[in-house]
Order: sequence, then C-alpha cells, then structure tokens
Amino acid sequence: MKKVLFSLAITAVASVAMASCGNKTTANAGTTDSVNSEETVAATAADTTASSEATGEEMGAAADGQGLAEEWDVSVRTFDMDSEPKYEVIIRDSEGKTRTVGERTGFDYPQDMLETFGNVWETDVNFDGHTDVLICLGRMPASDQTFVHYDAWVYDTEDGKFYCQGTFRDIFNPEIDREEHRILSHYIARDGVTRVYSAHYWQKDGNIVTVGDSWTVSPDK
Repeated sequence: MKKVLFSLAITAVASVAMASCGNKTTANAGTTDSVNSEETVAATAADTTASSEATGEEMGAAADGQGLAEEWDVSVRTFDMDSEPKYEVIIRDSEGKTRTVGERTGFDYPQDMLETFGNVWETDVNFDGHTDVLICLGRMPASDQTFVHYDAWVYDTEDGKFYCQGTFRDIFNPEIDREEHRILSHYIARDGVTRVYSAHYWQKDGNIVTVGDSWTVSPDK
C-alpha cells in the first residue's frame, strides 16, 4: 500500500506536514485503536487498550499495517487559503482506480499546531468491517495538553465511494474500541496523569451520539 502526503502551503504547514499524526495503518487485532496526542508531539494512530500508558510511537510501531479489510492509496494535499487551512483528499483502490476526491476546511489553529494537518489514519471507524480513512486536522492546544481531531471519510460499500461524516471531527483524541463497538475520547485531568474518558456510538443512520457518563483511568502507582 502506498500513501502520499503533499503540502503546497507556504506557511509552517509546508515544512512539517510529513510529521506523524496517524500516517499509519492501524491493526484490527487488538481491541482499541488510539491516538495519544498529549504524550507525544507527533501523535500516532495505533492499537492499545483504554488503560494503556504506552507512548504513541511505541503503539504505532507495534500496530502498523496489519489486519485491514481494504488498503487504500490515500493522497492528501494541504493548502492555506484566506487564513483557513484546507485539504484535498484523493482515495484510490489497490488497482489505482479513483474512488473519491474531496475537499474540506480544517480548524483555524495556530500555525505551530498544524504540523500534523493532513496526515492519514486508516481504520474501520464505524465497525462495518471495511476500512475507512481519517484525516488529521491538527493539534488543538488546551491548557497543559493538546487535543487531536480528525475528519472521518467513511467507505460506502453500495457505491464504492467515501463520504465525510460531519460530526466525527468534534471527538478529540479518538480511540476505536472494537470490543464494545464505540469511539472513545479522553483528556488528561488536573493531576497530569489521570485520563477522563467518554464514549460515542456510531448509529445506523450515520450519526454519532454520546452515551453514558464519563469515567477515569489512572495509571498504576
């Protein structure tokens, strides 16, 4: 499988757009695919459990490129127009046929938070057994941590194309919990180590809803 990441912006995005924020293929063998942005400047997509304290680099190295239903050739071109970061994504199949060409606007983050903008994470985000494409929108600074957000381009088996799910980008630091068929998000509590989790569920109509109360996971003492 080949992935190509282009950056045509003349801002800071251009010099660092190749940094890792999930420019990997995640494995389905484990129970949870995750991004731990607050633990590493170059956040990485990977397989782990919700209680794991491994760094993004460690998890990514163990999970790269295994178990996906499809492998897509994903090209992303990032650019900056009228001070709004934007990207164009082209998704091709293994035979080189173009399945989808799409364009979206990212978040208006500070330029030093956009080095991961446009990076790719391939995973089954809606639990239908097919590989989808997540595009990193950059890292949002929040007090003593950073939040990573993604656009979810979901594969439609009926027409063989990808469609962007509009509200997935609202979920910060997403983790794909395969065992419970849910999407987790988390932030770091004031003690600097405890993670506060919430659960989001992908509905059959394509909408995502938040269900249940949040919970905490603390590292072993």
